[in-house]
Amino acid sequence: MAEVAPQFKNLSLSVDGVDLSVAVVQGPGDPTLAPIVCLHGFGSSKEDYYDFAHHSPFQNRPFLAYDAPGCGETECSDLSRISIPFLVRTAEAVLDRVGITTFHLIGHSMGGLTALYLAHKHPDRVRSFVDIEGNLAPEDCFLSRQIITHDDPQLHPEQFFHNFIQRTRRSPAFPMRCTRRICGTRCVPGRCGVSLVPW
Repeated sequence: MAEVAPQFKNLSLSVDGVDLSVAVVQGPGDPTLAPIVCLHGFGSSKEDYYDFAHHSPFQNRPFLAYDAPGCGETECSDLSRISIPFLVRTAEAVLDRVGITTFHLIGHSMGGLTALYLAHKHPDRVRSFVDIEGNLAPEDCFLSRQIITHDDPQLHPEQFFHNFIQRTRRSPAFPMRCTRRICGTRCVPGRCGVSLVPW
């Protein structure tokens, strides 16, 4: 069977009165199989998931990934409205627009938190859930917690991000985490990431 390339497109949506042009990549596949829906982390994009569609186990599996509002190529008319509940409603709107009713769900980092809320809200639609370095415990939610509690509409998103970087660099754990990440990474067959969470 010849491989069919995933298609890039933009969806015009309105979520809570906010106009969005959501950049989507959607891979065709066997319509009898539930698609894989991928939600990226803060500051990432749909391209984080694009290449897995080319791996042989997924070549016949439909999938969908999109740039969350405020990330990648998605345009948002009011960035101050972005919150985790808003991201969940955006996911619902995207899924409804493309006609996906049941799906396997993958979320990374902040996308994991969004996916967790989505799965909790729609357990009948989610066939399986994978949370990659997601925010399941309060101590693992540093950035997502700041995004959720960010309520200063006068603070420009670029300034918020700049402030976040400065707070992170001043954190006592920052140098230690960087050292562990750099020195602790090993190439292990079948493993493609290293968790910074001390289990």
